[in-house]
Amino acid sequence: MLVLNAEQIRALAPTPRLIEALQRTFRAGGLTTVRTPTPMPGGAADRLFVSMLAMDQTGGAVIKLLTILPENRAKGLLTVQGAIVVFSTTGLPVAILDGTVVTHLRTGAASALASQFLSRKDSAHLVIVGTGALAPTMAASHCAVRPIKRISVWGRRAEQASVTAQTIRERVSSDVDVVAIPDLLEQTVANADIVACSTSSPTPILRGKWLRPGTHIDLVGSFQPTKRESDDDVVLRSRIFVDTFHGALHEGGDVVEPLSRGVITRESIEGELADLASGRVSGRVKDDEITLFKSVGTAIEDLAAARLIVEAAGGQLS
Repeated sequence: MLVLNAEQIRALAPTPRLIEALQRTFRAGGLTTVRTPTPMPGGAADRLFVSMLAMDQTGGAVIKLLTILPENRAKGLLTVQGAIVVFSTTGLPVAILDGTVVTHLRTGAASALASQFLSRKDSAHLVIVGTGALAPTMAASHCAVRPIKRISVWGRRAEQASVTAQTIRERVSSDVDVVAIPDLLEQTVANADIVACSTSSPTPILRGKWLRPGTHIDLVGSFQPTKRESDDDVVLRSRIFVDTFHGALHEGGDVVEPLSRGVITRESIEGELADLASGRVSGRVKDDEITLFKSVGTAIEDLAAARLIVEAAGGQLS
C-alpha cells in the first residue's frame, strides 16, 4: 500500500494537472457521495469529525476522514486535519494520503477551475482575504489560470498577513508583486479583479458595495450554514454559482442564510461546478458582471485528486 506525505503529494499533483482532473471528473458525473459530520466532545458546536465518501460506478472509492478543531489555531496547529484512504475497483485499499494537503490542493484547484469560467480572462489583481493555511494554495491556484500580476493579502493581524504574503511569494512566479495590506481592505477590493476569501469569520467581512463591475468573488472559508464571509449586497449584485447544490444549499452560509430570509431565491443560484465543466450553463458572458463562486468542498474533488496522485505514484486502481 502506498503511503504518501505532503511533500510527495505536492510533487505528484501540479496545479494544472489537478485542475484538468477535476474538470474531467465533474464533467463525467455518475458519482455517489456521502458526507457525515459528527460533533466532537468539548462543548463547541464547530468541533467536528467529518467523513467524506465518493464512489464511482465501477466500485472504486475514496474516503476522507477529517477533524475540525477551531481551538487549534491558538495552539499554532492546523484547524483542519485528516487522512484519505483510496480503494481500487476490487475493494483493495491501495493508498493512504495526507488528507490535509490534498484538501488544500483540491480546494484551490476547484476555485481555479471555476475561475476559468467566471473570472475575466485579463484578471491581473488578486486579493486574498484570510491568512490561514489555505491562503497560499488559493493564491497559487488562481495564478495558474489567470495572468495575475499583483496579489494583495489581508488579515485581521498585520504580522500574520506579512507572513502569509511571504509564503505566497515562495509559491508564485517572481513576476508577481505580493504585498500585505494590514488595513485599507475596502480600497483594495475596489481595485480587485478577483477576491478570494478563506476565513473562519462567522460574520461578513466582504461588502458588496466595495465591488467594482467585472469582479469575480471566490468564497471558500465558510462551510457552516450560520457562518458567512460576504454580506447580502455581495449575493444581490452577483451571478451565483456553487461547487455542488447539495453541499452549498445545506452548509454554505453565504447562500443558505440569505436564502432563508428571502434575500435571494433558489433560482438565483445559476449552476454548480458540474454544469460549468460540462457546458450545461454559461459562465461569464459580460466583462462588467460580478460573478460569485461559493465552495464548501465535496468528495468528488477528493476522488479526482486522490486518483491523480495514486496513478502518478504508480499505484493500481483496478
